[in-house]
Amino acid sequence: MSGAVPALRMPPAGRSAGGWRAFVTRPLGTAVIRTATLVILLAAWEWMSGTIIPKFWISSPSAIVAVLAGWIADYSLFGHVAATLTEMVLGYVVGAAFAIACGLCLGLLPRVERITAPVVTALYALPKIALTPLFVIAFGIGLESKIVLVASTVFFLILYNTLDGVRDIDRDLVEALEIMGATRREIVHKALVPATLPWIFTGLRVAVRYAFTAAILGELMASNEGIGYLIEASAGDYNTAGVYAAVFVLVVFSVLFTELLTRTEASSLRWRV
Repeated sequence: MSGAVPALRMPPAGRSAGGWRAFVTRPLGTAVIRTATLVILLAAWEWMSGTIIPKFWISSPSAIVAVLAGWIADYSLFGHVAATLTEMVLGYVVGAAFAIACGLCLGLLPRVERITAPVVTALYALPKIALTPLFVIAFGIGLESKIVLVASTVFFLILYNTLDGVRDIDRDLVEALEIMGATRREIVHKALVPATLPWIFTGLRVAVRYAFTAAILGELMASNEGIGYLIEASAGDYNTAGVYAAVFVLVVFSVLFTELLTRTEASSLRWRV
């Protein structure tokens, strides 16, 4: 024999599987799979409604779309959405601004933090929804009471995240700046704020859904407008589709705000990469 017989080259057995995995990992493939999954779930929901489970309990996607279309056609949805977003955004901004300022100040003044820690902890542990009747008495059933409720809810979440960021700061960096003669303002600007930004953005993201929850709970308890009012009014009429429609609108805006904060954080912290 003149030599060894060359081995036959067989096609890879997992080529089709590899092609499928490659498709799934691509943005287009991911979008297609997500869309298909959503369509299947909605179709199953539509089929089960009235067939397996009474429509009174779960309604149906077609009924929810019909309710949303009716609200959009008579322009009633826009006023309710505007009311809830106004309450949420103003309360969120006020609460976040005070929380960040107080967190930085308490971080720079550890003795003051130790003195005020029991009071802050007690107020944080108190369910803010229990204060809603007091806010309604003091500010009425309009926007003001909901803004105060949202602000008090997000305040402590962002405050503790800011304090954790201050505690996580590199002490060696602070000492080095002090040795080089940096002023207190320069230390805050060049070391404290950059170090706490990731913690602050984490608190801001977490606080979004709590801000929406506080606004909706305030509207459920005492209001004549807003998404929470839509939920309460639909439930009072035993309109399950209306409740689901209002919840859907709430979910959409909650996701949009969270995505906006995520993108803002990514662009603001790009310098850390």
